[in-house]
Amino acid sequence: MSKSRLEAFTDGVMAIIVTILVLEIPEPDGTTFSALWPLRYKLILYLLSFLTVTVYWNNHHHLLQITQVISGSVLWANNFFLLTISVLPIATDWAGSHTGYAAPEATMGIVFLAVNISFYVLVKTLLAAHAADSVFTKFFGKGQRKSWYSMAMVLLAIALAFVWPPLASILCFGSLIPWIVPDNRVDRYLKKKNQQR
Repeated sequence: MSKSRLEAFTDGVMAIIVTILVLEIPEPDGTTFSALWPLRYKLILYLLSFLTVTVYWNNHHHLLQITQVISGSVLWANNFFLLTISVLPIATDWAGSHTGYAAPEATMGIVFLAVNISFYVLVKTLLAAHAADSVFTKFFGKGQRKSWYSMAMVLLAIALAFVWPPLASILCFGSLIPWIVPDNRVDRYLKKKNQQR
């Protein structure tokens, strides 16, 4: 499969996930702004889950910008990543409908952990598909500090869901902070490459 087909498939799945997220928000029961108040937690979780999908989409895009090899293993690793992130609407809806309960919040954490692990696996699979002296390996071959930070935050979130449930969601979304700005070295490399043409 070509890189463009992999990107198109991933973009399509991500778009569907975002659509499902917004469709899970019920219509306000009333004709005044106060009718939005009972939906506040659902709306907050929707916005944060939307941010999650777009942050991962942005980082995925950066990965593929300098990817030169798409192997069968890469396809399956990408599918594993899409599988984990596609469960996000279920966890978001459950946590949004049952505010303050441990199990829904812990499930949110488990989904975040699965997404983190699957993205880490995708990066490692791409590294295995590229030569040691490739541009991809140059940028992504030296550790994955962002992934380890995020996984540690999410593991803490899962544990704390049973102490104070709302803190779990806060920590889950806090785990996204390092990912909000993708590796800017990729942008600089691509800009320099385009200038040399």
